[in-house]
Amino acid sequence: MRIKPVKQFNLALTPPPDKSITIRAAILGWLACGTTEIINPLFCGDTAAAFDAVAALGADVRFDKGAMTVVGGKIRGAEADARNSATVMRLLAGALSGSDATAIITGDASLSRRSMKCVIDVLTDMGAKIESKKGFAPLKIVGTTLHGIDFVPEVPSAQVKSAVLIAGLGAEGRTTVTERIKTRSHTEDMLGEFGADIKNENGVITISKSKLTGIKVNVPGDISSAAYPMALALKRGFCYLKNVGTSRRELIDFFVGIGGDIEEEDRGDRADLTVRRSDLKPFKISGAMSAALIDELPLLAALACVIEGESEIVDAEALRNKECDRIRCTVLNLRAMGADIEELKDGFRINGKGLKGGNARSYGDHRMAMSMAVANALSDGGGTVDDDRCVEISYPSFWELFV
Repeated sequence: MRIKPVKQFNLALTPPPDKSITIRAAILGWLACGTTEIINPLFCGDTAAAFDAVAALGADVRFDKGAMTVVGGKIRGAEADARNSATVMRLLAGALSGSDATAIITGDASLSRRSMKCVIDVLTDMGAKIESKKGFAPLKIVGTTLHGIDFVPEVPSAQVKSAVLIAGLGAEGRTTVTERIKTRSHTEDMLGEFGADIKNENGVITISKSKLTGIKVNVPGDISSAAYPMALALKRGFCYLKNVGTSRRELIDFFVGIGGDIEEEDRGDRADLTVRRSDLKPFKISGAMSAALIDELPLLAALACVIEGESEIVDAEALRNKECDRIRCTVLNLRAMGADIEELKDGFRINGKGLKGGNARSYGDHRMAMSMAVANALSDGGGTVDDDRCVEISYPSFWELFV
């Protein structure tokens, strides 16, 4: 895909529905008694994997006039394919571990290279019986009786936290997750909406054995997808974004904090955003902010290259176990585009001197492809991204930003 330098960016759009919420609605709907209606779901590779997986495992999944219904309450043994989605694989592992079923969760070649040891180890501590290939998929899960644990994650991970909380639904006793660094709260928020006995106080999430009941889930626009047009607008012009979910509003606050001109029309758990060209300041991202913005960090590294001054992103070692090593691959791509960027063990240090552009590799990673497309759009000469199809797993209409 050829990306030309963008001199003036002016666009009004509604970003794709939130992928994380769509996946969780499908999985919790499968576990819940009754019908869950998912309004405005995202249809992409990862969410298709979630819908097909829960259908294989016992849910009745139907599409009706732009919405999905999931009739749950039944878990059966089967083989389910998570395809490219680590979220689907890890959350299913949590759900199946305390069930009465024996199931196998597979993934595509990329997902099968990503370690699942982080979730296997903690679920095993709860009593789960999980077989794997030295911590890699496929996972064979023999459902059994689980017991609650007190879990303090060593590395911040919303996916691992979610697997533990979902396993806690069927575990004997109480399960707690104590987050030293807060991660996105979609799972605990939605579990409460589905009727789970769950509390979240001062970073300590406690869940007890619970039954879920189907609900209606109205999915807002995905802030992670909105990040790309927002970055383009902040440097090159203007965009108006409708229906953006704000339950994860750290990205909005971050952009405003570095000088971004963002006007927000509040609509409860979502907002309409007006983003204008701004004089952005260099920044440092660390700690809880790194965890909150983990999916956006390659994009923010690219953005830092066109902000004068030194920026730094640290405490993001989790990037190394994504679809690719996003630290190493971001550095390789941006250096090839002329960036002054240093690879750190847990992030990047960038001296913002601009980008000349060039040929970028996606490494089969949707967020790498999209981040490098924006980098080329903000560069002097533009360039290419070698794989335009990998974005379909999260943002199928992404390339329309550059038409």
